[in-house]
This record gives sequence, structure tokens and C-alpha cells, in this order.
Amino acid sequence: MNLTQSEVEALISEQWLSGKMKSLANDWSQSADIISVLWKMNRLNEHKMAWRSAYLIDLIHDVNPSIIEPYLKEMIALVAKESNQSIKRHYLRILSQHDLNELADGQFIDLCFKWLGNENTPIAVKAHCMTIIHNITHYYPDLISEFILVLEGLLPYGSKGEVNRAKKILIELEKKKV
Repeated sequence: MNLTQSEVEALISEQWLSGKMKSLANDWSQSADIISVLWKMNRLNEHKMAWRSAYLIDLIHDVNPSIIEPYLKEMIALVAKESNQSIKRHYLRILSQHDLNELADGQFIDLCFKWLGNENTPIAVKAHCMTIIHNITHYYPDLISEFILVLEGLLPYGSKGEVNRAKKILIELEKKKV
């Protein structure tokens, strides 16, 4: 399926208004060409279309995770620079569902720790960072002690969702320490 960026934008706008983005994601979930166009679009200066394309990539990932895998390394690099919290949330959600041991570097993990410890970080971003760091501790158990401290620091002021996720992960981490 070869569509131009303008055609993709028109379809996204049309489907957005009719509430059929999941249908569009299903239709496009096997098209590497469409993913390439969407990937370029989510870095546009036009916020609304950039966010919608990132959202659609996230939906496509739910249908066919493997079609997004070629973009994971670049996604890790871009999320560090991303100021749009909506796009950052979608990137981190996708990344949290993959084994990042071979892809993520120390800077990315440090950034996840930083976002997790920042009270101004949106809840969903923190939740995805918790999952990413937790998954990385399988390969780097030395991170567990620091991760426990950060999670325990969230308990007094975190939202209900943050506290719930932190408590569940803390239980799992305590089992690993033994």
C-alpha cells in the first residue's frame, strides 16, 4: 500500500473525526511503507498531526508489534529529546513492551530514572518508565537497590496509579533480592 504523506494525513484526519483510528491501525498493520510515512509524520512541527501519527503507530504496534521493531533504536534516541508529552507517552508505551537489553544504553535508563523521580512527569510516562526499568533489572540486577529507593520515594506523593504500580513492582523486586 503506497500512500503519500498528504493522503495519510487526510485519512488520519477523516478517521479521527469518525472515531475509527483502531480500524485504520488494523488496515495498516502490515504495511511497512505506511509505517515509514507515519514515522516521518510524528516528527512534524505540526503538533496535532505529529501526535496523531504517534498514536496510530502505538495502535498499530498493538496489532503487529514486529512491524515497529526496526524503529525501536531510533525511538529510544528520539524519546530523550521529545518535548511533546503525548508522543513521549506513546514511544515509552511501545518501548515498555519490548526487551530493550540490546538496544537501551545507560543514558536512556538514567533518563527513565530521572523522569520517574520528577514530580512534574506525567503519570503515564512514569508508569512506562517503571516497566522499562523493571524489565532491565532482569539483565542488570545492580540497578535493583536504586530502583527500590526511587519507587519507595514515589509512595508518599504519587498518584493512586503510580503507587499501585510501584507497590506491585516492589513486591517483585523484593523476591529478586532474596
